[in-house]
Amino acid sequence: MSRRKQPSQPDLLADISSLSQFPRRKQRQPGKFDGVHNPREFRFLQTVLHRHMTREELDAVSGASNGPEIVNQLRSRGLEIPCYRLGTMDRDGGWVYRGLYALSHKDRLQVARALHDKGGPAAAQDTTREATAKGKGGSHD
Repeated sequence: MSRRKQPSQPDLLADISSLSQFPRRKQRQPGKFDGVHNPREFRFLQTVLHRHMTREELDAVSGASNGPEIVNQLRSRGLEIPCYRLGTMDRDGGWVYRGLYALSHKDRLQVARALHDKGGPAAAQDTTREATAKGKGGSHD
C-alpha cells in the first residue's frame, strides 16, 4: 500500500475561509437558535465564538467525551456550525483531513446574543436545573 504524497499547501489556519467543508450527509435547515441548554454547550460556544476548534479541543473545552454530539444537538436547534477540512499529517506520516469547527456569520450573531442573555455558566446550569424541576413537576418559588 503506497502512501499519497503530501500536497503543497499554505498554512490553512491562517485563513479559515480558504478551507473546504466536509460534504454534508444531511441537509440542515438553520433557523433561530433557541439558546444554551447546559454548561457543556455554554463552554463550547463561548470558546468557538473566539476561535475555531478541532474535535479534540472541543472535547477538552466542553468537558465531554463525545463533542460531536454537542455540535449535533446545537445544529438541530438552529445553528449551522460548519466543519472545515484541515489537511495535516498523522503521527504515522500519512496525509489525512481533520475537522475544524467554526461558526458561520449568522451563527456568531445568534450565539453572541444567546450567551449575553444567559449571563454565564452558572446561569446555564440554573436554567438546566429549573427545566429538570419543571419536568418532574416541582417548582422553585
